[in-house]
Formats: sequence, structure tokens, C-alpha cells
Amino acid sequence: MDIKVFFQRNLNVGKKLVRLHHSNAILFFLLSLTGLLLLSAAFRSTFPATRVWIKDIHIWIGVISVLPLLFYLPKRKKHQLTIRKAKYKQLNLKLVISILLVLMVSGFLLTFHRQFPPTVSSWALIIHDLATWVGLPYVIYHSLTRTQTFKKLEKRFRKKSLVEKPMEIEDGNPVYKRRSFLRILLGGFIVLVSSHYFIKWVAPYLNLPTNTASNPGANQFSPLPEPNADSLPPIGGGKEGQFRYYTVTEMPILTNENWNFTIDGLVDSPAQYNWDQFLNLQRKVQVSDFHCVTGWSVYKGTWEGIPLKQFLDNAGIKNNAKYVKFYSADGVYTDTLTIDQAMMEDVMVATLLDGELLTQENGGPVRLLVPQMYAYKSVKWLNRIELIEEEHIGYWEERGYDTDAWVENV
Repeated sequence: MDIKVFFQRNLNVGKKLVRLHHSNAILFFLLSLTGLLLLSAAFRSTFPATRVWIKDIHIWIGVISVLPLLFYLPKRKKHQLTIRKAKYKQLNLKLVISILLVLMVSGFLLTFHRQFPPTVSSWALIIHDLATWVGLPYVIYHSLTRTQTFKKLEKRFRKKSLVEKPMEIEDGNPVYKRRSFLRILLGGFIVLVSSHYFIKWVAPYLNLPTNTASNPGANQFSPLPEPNADSLPPIGGGKEGQFRYYTVTEMPILTNENWNFTIDGLVDSPAQYNWDQFLNLQRKVQVSDFHCVTGWSVYKGTWEGIPLKQFLDNAGIKNNAKYVKFYSADGVYTDTLTIDQAMMEDVMVATLLDGELLTQENGGPVRLLVPQMYAYKSVKWLNRIELIEEEHIGYWEERGYDTDAWVENV
């Protein structure tokens, strides 16, 4: 990359195109880097507060990435004339512009997801991911083949090929130049490395086996809850869509011996339940959608559990209680609802989904379910409910998430 081109003035069209190309490459690199950090579960759990502003940086880089494309449009005709005989360059130009446009449009829909129905956000996320896992390897390949190091390596191979003896060309036995072989080798290596992540991403959509089983010993509860007749078979017909599992710390390993459920604070009758006692509580079944603030949704899940309103009514709410605070068994995550929000009919202390005990990744054996709000309100591994007077700022709200977690356009 010629850094000097960024500081030169009165450039001809060719140099201006080079500058735009370099600008686009830098922005795409930064987009890729911040995007991969946002996808990383390790980064999310190690630097949760940093993740919020990394997301903002990612969005702003995406906005700025529109500028090189806008500056390119007036020069498009002249550029196409210069590459009219180079089919590879024409194809590359179409691919890169297509990838950028798809990422920009889907990124726009994800940034303003609250202005669109959840279905639009879900599809935008799938398309954004697809453009990433297909486009990123191609852009890496394109960038590496244009580096000075790779070009020198090609020249060295080309010189060696000049001293070789002529080879007879036969049908069905194509002869690849060393330069072509080098590019195929590099492309194959990039595909091999990226295919692991692509398969991991696409596996849930194709119902392929994945390695997302719970930790040994996790969710080994006995007895298992007996599903209600409406849970199995699920009256919702089975969930549609796939969960993406996030955590801000290590997932807790919970068993009969170390699990209990408490409701206390500003209540008339504090209570604590072990697993057997918890299973004896009356459960109800409801069909609800589940929406994540990152854009994905799971629809028509048949959830079974205890309505939160039932818990609160049984405990008795004191007059000075204003908020309900929820604790996760991971010892880190908390969040809060107002009393009015907590008393909504569809807010549930859930333990079954489509007739099966919630998995460890999905917050089992017990998690909060707040269908009308984004999933960061639906606390995983729920083991305590406390009624309080002063407002408590939840884990993600403290790190920059909106306190208004209502899902719009549902």
C-alpha cells in the first residue's frame, strides 16, 4: 500500500482510484476486525463494557465506508474503460461492490432494528452474516494477492517456469501456470480455514450436528419436570429460528445439590425452594417469541413455567416495593423490572421449552422470560428474585444498553 497517495494533491484519475481503493481496504479491515470482536464470545465475557463501544465504532465505520463508494461513482465509467479487457478485474469489482452494498443495507437495518418488525431484523442478520462469511475470505484473498510480497513470490515462480521443458497439453489434463497454482493454493488455504467458521454458523439453519453440548455435569437434575400436555407436543408447533448463546462469564454448573430458588426483599412471605419443591409449583404454558437486541429472533416457542405474577402474588408485595431485581446463578448478571412490568401476564419464570428442560446454554434449568422486551432482560440461570425500593441498573444497561428494552413493531 502506497501511503503517500493519501497526502498528494492534483492526482490523475488513476491515482485517485488507487487512493479510493486503499481507503476502502482500510475501512473494510477495520469493519472486519470490529465485527469479529463482536462475534467473539471470549471478548464478550472478558471485556463486556468495551464491547458496547466497539459496536458503536463498528457502526460508524460502516457509515464512513459509504464515502469511498460515493466518491467512486463519478469515476466509474473511466475505471471500467481501463479494465474492459481484464475480465478478472471486472468480476472482482462487481463482487466487492456487491459485498459492500449487502453489508451496508443489512447493517443499516440492524442498526435501526427497532424501526422494523423483528422478522426484518432476523433476515437482515442472516444476510449480514452470510455476506461476512462469504465476503471476508474473498477480500482477504484479494488483498493478499495484491501485496508486494505475493507479487515477488509470483515473479520468482514465473522465472522458474521459463526454464522448464515444454509440456504437451491434452484434453482433460489442463496445465496450470505456477502463478495460477500459487493463487489456487492460497485460495484453498483461506477456504479451508474459513470453512470451519462458516459451517459452525450455517449448521443450526441446516439442522447439522454441532458441538454446543452442555458441560459435563450441567443440568443433571433429578427428577426432570413432567411436561404439561400443552408442552409436549408443543402447542406452538415447535420453535422457529435458532438461539445464539451469549454469556458474560463462565456458565454455572448447576445440580440438585447446589441449586435453590429464592424470593425475598420487600415481600410479606419470603420463600426458598429446592429443586423438588420448585417442581411442585403450578406451571402454565404459553407460546411466545424471543427477540435479541442484536437482531435475531426465535418464534413460536412453547414455554412452560411459573408466571412471575403468581410468584409475586404468593409472596405478597409490600407497599414500598417499586422494582423487582433478578439475580443469575453466575454471580455476575442482574437486571430489573418495575412492578408493573413484572406483573405483565406473559412474564414467566420458565423451565421448559418445547417440552424439554432448558439447556445450560439457554439459561437452564430456570430463566426469566420477558417476551415483550429484548433478551437481555430475560435473565439466565435465574436463582433469586428480590423486591426493592430503589432502582437497580442492570448489567448491560450499566454498560451502555438502553434501559428501554421494549421490542417495537411486534
